Amino acid sequence: MATGQVIAQEGPIKIRQMEDSPADYALLARWLSDGRVLEFYEGRDRPYSYEQVVAEFGPEGKTDDEELTACILVFEEQPIGYLQFYPADTGEYSFEGEGRVYALDLFIGEADLWGKGLGTRFVQLLLAHLFNEKGADWVILDPHIDNPRAIRAYEKCGFRKIKLLPGHEFHEGRYVDCWLMGVQKDR
Repeated sequence: MATGQVIAQEGPIKIRQMEDSPADYALLARWLSDGRVLEFYEGRDRPYSYEQVVAEFGPEGKTDDEELTACILVFEEQPIGYLQFYPADTGEYSFEGEGRVYALDLFIGEADLWGKGLGTRFVQLLLAHLFNEKGADWVILDPHIDNPRAIRAYEKCGFRKIKLLPGHEFHEGRYVDCWLMGVQKDR
């Protein structure tokens, strides 16, 4: 099993850096070829092969975005999902929050663990890391407006809807609306 550097841990949940390893690439390939995951992440019309995962998430794929930190979510010592965080391009969202702004994307890849509050716990753990270790002033994200499960999880972590982003993401052959959501340090 891969054992990347631990970024944050609390009890049975752990966020560790993704490794340049066949084991981590195989996990992502499995999750990113599952239509239930792809419904809101990348799109069901874009399943990933192992080779595509290596090309996008491996060392060669990261050359364009060296500040992105790719992570594996671990629950009770089992990998269950993916998370990435990075300094946000606030211009992409016309976001006016001041200070150091980070963005994040994540999914729980094991569908049998959905609805158990794990996404909320992982986001809370990451927020503590970003605010306390990275000096973030804001953390933002942009879920599809038709993903109420994710929106509820983010709201439980203190995120609030800032504004609608019409046609923000090309997904499954069409542009979909997203919410720009954010949480400020010391919310």
